[in-house]
Amino acid sequence: MEENIVVYDDRYKESVFSFTDRCFRELGKAFEPEGRHFFYNDIGKEFDSFWCLLSGGGVAGTVALRRLDVETAELKALYLESKLRGKGLGFRLLDTAVSAAREKGYRRVVLDSMSGYEAALSLYEKYGFRRTGRFNDNQHADVFMEIQFQKDGAGL
Repeated sequence: MEENIVVYDDRYKESVFSFTDRCFRELGKAFEPEGRHFFYNDIGKEFDSFWCLLSGGGVAGTVALRRLDVETAELKALYLESKLRGKGLGFRLLDTAVSAAREKGYRRVVLDSMSGYEAALSLYEKYGFRRTGRFNDNQHADVFMEIQFQKDGAGL
């Protein structure tokens, strides 16, 4: 089965919602598009960029960027179907978003996460993200990371 990363468009919305709900349930969380996850209702407006990993006819992974300011993008919505983990697809999704941030001229990408998400944190660290101070008021996050780029786009 071949997996492809594509730019989001509204034809994927139902599949993104279904996929995100499954991922959140696996993590013991609730997906609340009418509440705290309202930004999923208008992905094109709420995110600078949003990608879907397609596999088996549906969405099996996502990653997004949200603009914080002229120099900073926030990595959002990096999720991958559990059966596809360990195949380098999480790295591909992460690289898609970070490469796009670099191409768009951002100087850094930040993210928040939770210390219990050890596999995700390991992926971020292997990619080059480093721990940093809190940059938002997300009460659920306890880990904050960033990767910075030089003016030529290379990582610092």
